[in-house]
Amino acid sequence: MNTVLFDHPEFDGHVNIFAHFDEKTGLKAMSAVHRSWNGKPAVGGCRLRNYASADEAFTDLLRLSKGMTYKSVLAGLDYGGSKSVMIANPETMDRRDTFLAMGDFVESLGGKISTGVDVGLTAADVEVMGERTSYLGGRGALAPDLVTAYGVLTSILAAVRHRKGNDDLTGMHVAVQGLGKVGYKLVELLLERGAKVVAAEVNEDSVARARDNYSIDIVDPSVIHAQDVDIYSPCALGMVINDQSINEISAGIVAGAANNQLTLPGHGVSLAKKGVLYVPDYISNCGGLLAVANDLEKSDESWVWDKVAEIAGTLDEVFTLADREGIATSDAADQIGAARIAAFDKQQG
Repeated sequence: MNTVLFDHPEFDGHVNIFAHFDEKTGLKAMSAVHRSWNGKPAVGGCRLRNYASADEAFTDLLRLSKGMTYKSVLAGLDYGGSKSVMIANPETMDRRDTFLAMGDFVESLGGKISTGVDVGLTAADVEVMGERTSYLGGRGALAPDLVTAYGVLTSILAAVRHRKGNDDLTGMHVAVQGLGKVGYKLVELLLERGAKVVAAEVNEDSVARARDNYSIDIVDPSVIHAQDVDIYSPCALGMVINDQSINEISAGIVAGAANNQLTLPGHGVSLAKKGVLYVPDYISNCGGLLAVANDLEKSDESWVWDKVAEIAGTLDEVFTLADREGIATSDAADQIGAARIAAFDKQQG
């Protein structure tokens, strides 16, 4: 990598960085632990991408693991954040052997992390990893993507309520970017509440499925953010909020399931200056983490749904701070999260 670890702009006191190469499969993998408290594993999913470079993967690793810690503390949990990335071509790799190798890597970390499904993985992939390691989460009856979709809906309702005094979505227009498991379920939930939905997705099978089952409009993914809608919901890959897209966004609210929606921290400020109410992504998409924590804590499903309901209260705190201090919601959430992280760090001595 071209950037020295501790000088990397995304380094934030990460306590562990692990790298692994499997000669048999050609798998290159990394895991990062941003924080770890109370003897618990750091929690975060495993992402598979054909990264252009190790630098790109490493940047993703640092940002995502830090985001998991913020996601955890703002969800009222005491798990530190981690992330794992696999640098491999999903079109050409031997899928089973590669995930067995990834399971070996996770097992070698001795429980420092608990990982699971993220972008590029399926539940079946995690089960293959499970042949080699038990340090996996999100394998219970409650699917992480289902909880995530409800968490995004809760976030949208909280933002709408903050803007107009009630959370009635009847007749409101929502642009959903991504029709994967979370985006597809979110569309269903929005339609049930009377919203009008326009969506975009790169996978043709997912588009066909949505057209067959829902009365929605489909547009090209390159223009979904610029639709004339009330709410823009990014539910695919991150970094969709950038200098160009901010100028083209007409929605008054941005709230979705994608990680790292802001390409740069300053883009949250740019949204605020434009009058857009941005729901910080690590709050809106915490549902998957809640499902994993439910497995680790051996709690019942009611615990998860209570935590999902608490998202609204967390966002009220963020919106109130942002309004009072005249700052972006992204900065307000970061302030609250940083204070909670500092408190946990202090407890650890």
